[in-house]
Amino acid sequence: MELTELIQSIQKFELVCEKLTRQQLAGLFNSTFHGRGWAIDHIRRYEPGDNVRDIEWNVTARLRETFVKTFTQEKERLVWILIDVSRSMMVQAPGRGKYEVAAEVAAAIAFSALESQDQVGVILYSDRIERLIPAARGRLHFWRIARELVGVRPQGKATDTAGALETLLRHKTKSSLVFLLSDFIGDDYEAPSRVLAHQHELIALRINDESEQRAPRLGWMRVQDAESGSARWLNTSAASFQAKRQQQYQKVADRFRQAYHDTNTRQLTLGIQGNYREELITFLQHRR
Repeated sequence: MELTELIQSIQKFELVCEKLTRQQLAGLFNSTFHGRGWAIDHIRRYEPGDNVRDIEWNVTARLRETFVKTFTQEKERLVWILIDVSRSMMVQAPGRGKYEVAAEVAAAIAFSALESQDQVGVILYSDRIERLIPAARGRLHFWRIARELVGVRPQGKATDTAGALETLLRHKTKSSLVFLLSDFIGDDYEAPSRVLAHQHELIALRINDESEQRAPRLGWMRVQDAESGSARWLNTSAASFQAKRQQQYQKVADRFRQAYHDTNTRQLTLGIQGNYREELITFLQHRR
């Protein structure tokens, strides 16, 4: 996708938002979460109905009575966008591939957050950190992000979502709104996701290509794994091959659903064949 095409896509995206919500997309980024985009105001005794995530454990342990933190809204929010650029994301598909959809969604999020005067940082990762764009604000910063999204040429092949999340954790950034965009194929991402979700507001967006659950029945073919590079001969017409592919596809979907089921992480699967723009808008509109 060329830069001009990307910018046009974002402009079209904002028009869709205005049609659906009668307001700028930026308006959807007003937080409704205590402790996310908010600064600590003071500490008081726990009352029934308080969020257990707001418990101040140090004070609670010292005074042997439960205390919680209260918050006041900050004037600006810090938004981080983590985008998987591994080989499984970069595989070309008829129409738009997974990375093209992820890039458009990421650019729309960045554009909207910057319009709200928030700071935005971006991490592009494969099995290594490909790009780390420090958080900043302003229209020029959006152009930098867009250029990186369009021009990235990943050196890594595999996926290390855990490593990208740990990089953000080591960055010692203040409490942020974090968008994680990936197909969530492969590596162990659950544990660091839970740690990050405890410190930040995490939204996981799975970019899904439904065609991956079905392979063309072309007989014997030499099939190469996009990330590991390993190749072998497989009978793509065999019922066992088709069944195994379906099982692998379902396993990824189930694992993603289960990964955050007992956390406050919000998650959404965006199909590249569907109307992912409206699905994202509806998702953002109905935040807790």
